[in-house]
Amino acid sequence: MEECVGQGLIRQIGVCNFSTKKLGDLLNQASIAPMMNQIELHPYLQQEDMLRFCRERDVLLTAYSPLGSVDRPKGMKKQDEPSLLENPVIVEIGAKHKISPAQVLIGWALRRDTVVIPKSVNQERLQQNLAAADVVLDDEDMQAIKSLDMKYRYVDGGFFAAPGSGYTVAGIWDE
Repeated sequence: MEECVGQGLIRQIGVCNFSTKKLGDLLNQASIAPMMNQIELHPYLQQEDMLRFCRERDVLLTAYSPLGSVDRPKGMKKQDEPSLLENPVIVEIGAKHKISPAQVLIGWALRRDTVVIPKSVNQERLQQNLAAADVVLDDEDMQAIKSLDMKYRYVDGGFFAAPGSGYTVAGIWDE
């Protein structure tokens, strides 16, 4: 990838699903640091250590599954997984500001200075998602959302840890 930058084929390098350990190892040996690390990031998986690590090293974070990845294939969903969009704290904050739960979640991610990539094909929700850039959550809202962290992954990486693959879920995330 560094050669591609040198040849002018790409402007920046990004990585995805790198743990702090893997990202630290990469930063120690790379000539060109990645600009971005795309990770699962939402109120149930706030990844404060990763956020701090990346801020200290000028690596941006992109949040995937910021709304809880409700559109994942059924085979990737767990029994009784928690819903971010229906969480009472998120719903209450939305009612307080007269915005949708999705706008609360996007506003939360933006307030933390992360890039957020919500997914929708619905025109009304696309417009709401864009309008979330103007959402202003106060410190009380942010504190309430902070209490929701349960280290819960919607995309746990189990599909990478198939028998014979050599991968384990714990090893993927360095946990």
